[in-house]
Amino acid sequence: MSRTIEPDEARRLVCERAMPLRRRERVPLADALGRTLAEDLACGTPWPVTDRSAMDGFALRGGIAAGAVLRVAGESLAGRPFERPLGAGEAVRIMTGAVVPSGADAVARVEDTSGFCGLDGDPSRVRIAVPIERGANVRARGSELVAGQRVLSAGDVVRAAEIGVLAVLGVTEVQVAARPRVAIVSTGDEVVDASREPAPHQVRDSNSWALAAQCIELGASPLRLGIAPDEAGALCAMLAQGLDADVLLTIGGVSAGTHDLVHATLAALGVQTVFHGVKLKPGKPLFFGVRETGARRCAVFGLPGNPASAFTTFDLFVAPLLRGLLGQGTGGSPVTARLRGKPPRANPRTLAIPARLRTGSDGALHAVLDEVRASGDPFALVSGDAHAIVPADTVLADGAVVTVVPYAATRGVSGA
Repeated sequence: MSRTIEPDEARRLVCERAMPLRRRERVPLADALGRTLAEDLACGTPWPVTDRSAMDGFALRGGIAAGAVLRVAGESLAGRPFERPLGAGEAVRIMTGAVVPSGADAVARVEDTSGFCGLDGDPSRVRIAVPIERGANVRARGSELVAGQRVLSAGDVVRAAEIGVLAVLGVTEVQVAARPRVAIVSTGDEVVDASREPAPHQVRDSNSWALAAQCIELGASPLRLGIAPDEAGALCAMLAQGLDADVLLTIGGVSAGTHDLVHATLAALGVQTVFHGVKLKPGKPLFFGVRETGARRCAVFGLPGNPASAFTTFDLFVAPLLRGLLGQGTGGSPVTARLRGKPPRANPRTLAIPARLRTGSDGALHAVLDEVRASGDPFALVSGDAHAIVPADTVLADGAVVTVVPYAATRGVSGA
């Protein structure tokens, strides 16, 4: 194994190679959820397109004093606007969202008037009980968006809120980034399909399932190619197939054991090593390389075979690359939280520990730790929704502030 490097350097080297894919496709709005926009989208008209009432009440000319009595000339409903300009001394019954008629520039809330039943039982007159300024309770034309204003940007992920915005804009098709193709290869004679009953010396292939799910959560398209044995020919054939994807993830076989064949096989297939070994627990054997053939590039990660190591190194290193390929950028500002629970012992490597993110009674974000468990233990991951990052050779007290990296798709932050 070549020189091990610090996690921050490893992440930088990955992110330098996380250039957006050129492939694009147009999809109907119904299929856009979870996709990444590949175009900026602007509002073609001012929004709202007309002055709209923000309240149920009476549309009128603002600048009147309390006690004014106006003649009620009709009504404006959301689906049936008042058709003529409002005259002097007139008001119009209006409902929330309805068009403010020409000649009116304010709305008096119904509770600030004599009511929809009128004045002294006469629905043709209304008394205004408070002063009404011009612009009161009106969503003015163009007050939320001006014509040509950008609403969504390339790189935005389309969520339910974005679907609603697209529908408001009348957009029924959008251009999105193609999903990065991620090939996943499990390796090792000891690994068997998850449907099989393993012998005492075997383990089920859980990693490829978890990694495929992590890819889907990020918007990539995974392809599980199967399990390659510890035999050079079969391993080479499967890895060569995986190199046709945008990203190849191999699982296991990247340490220094006599039967760890992955690194040498990748080199024989033209993969150039960027780094091999990270000062991280779990995840020290992590490999990252690139194969370039003409205009095509395949980013290759050799992930450790232990479940916690594979899961953690995906979130810390593979996820930023996939976001970059999608045009989302490689990640935002670090999130910090206060440690709760038994602090870990100092370790010569940076620690990534499963933690549950909670909002404490003090209003701060807390990272509730479990014990540091073996990297072969997949069950510790289930209790967390983020990785708490503890720097190497650091002794932390309860309540110390640390960086946290949420899982690829977190379950959210709940109360303590």
